[in-house]
Amino acid sequence: MLRGGVVLSAAIILLGVVWFYLQMAISGHATLTYPHTVVEVAQELAQGDPLALVALGLLVLLLTPILRVAISIIIFALERDWLYTVITLIVLLILLVSLLLGRGGA
Repeated sequence: MLRGGVVLSAAIILLGVVWFYLQMAISGHATLTYPHTVVEVAQELAQGDPLALVALGLLVLLLTPILRVAISIIIFALERDWLYTVITLIVLLILLVSLLLGRGGA
């Protein structure tokens, strides 16, 4: 799971970087605005901004371990291992709170 998320993220970022340099080679200039929110990433992807694709790759990279923890909760619950289910649920809550309260370097 983690390896797949990292590979997918790297592939998305690589596509964004290649797209950025192709855009620069063809038109002589490229957009230099970098999206800072998920909404901006979606909007700028719809407009064809290669930096938004790079940002999407970074979002996939950030969400990979969170998804792995969420899947672990399901697996522990199916195995009826309630102690690890609760511990993993607490870890997921900590990850989500830190993600929601984080300011991304602001």
